[in-house]
Amino acid sequence: MISERVMALKFLDKDLIVVGAGTAGIHAAITASRRGLDVMLVERNGSVGVISTVGLCSPFMRFWLGNESLVSGILEEVLFDLHRRGGLLRDSFDLEILKMIYLEKLKKAGVVLAFRSIPVKLISAGGFMKQISLLVSNVSLTGK
Repeated sequence: MISERVMALKFLDKDLIVVGAGTAGIHAAITASRRGLDVMLVERNGSVGVISTVGLCSPFMRFWLGNESLVSGILEEVLFDLHRRGGLLRDSFDLEILKMIYLEKLKKAGVVLAFRSIPVKLISAGGFMKQISLLVSNVSLTGK
């Protein structure tokens, strides 16, 4: 049996906490980190990509028109890496390769990951977060 507990974590040293490690959350966390912010990404499940990797719902719609690419930025990087590793399949993708790419990009960007965590309380002052309480399953998380 997994016992859950609420942990109050003070992340005064984090500039940004992104909740949700789906495609949008991953891209937001990487972008913010690349722009110099100290970022933590909180995810209630134990994986990145969420609907795209766990639910097998493709985040990739048609991303080209003839020979012209319709995407740029992090999505373009992900597509390039998927193609390079053989993970971009006809009308689909290899979800395990996508997870690896996301994890590598998050690590390289310096994003701190908190898996199996659910935000339950936020304390702020003057429009800034001072403390966040997470419901955590048998995990000990500590800020820097």
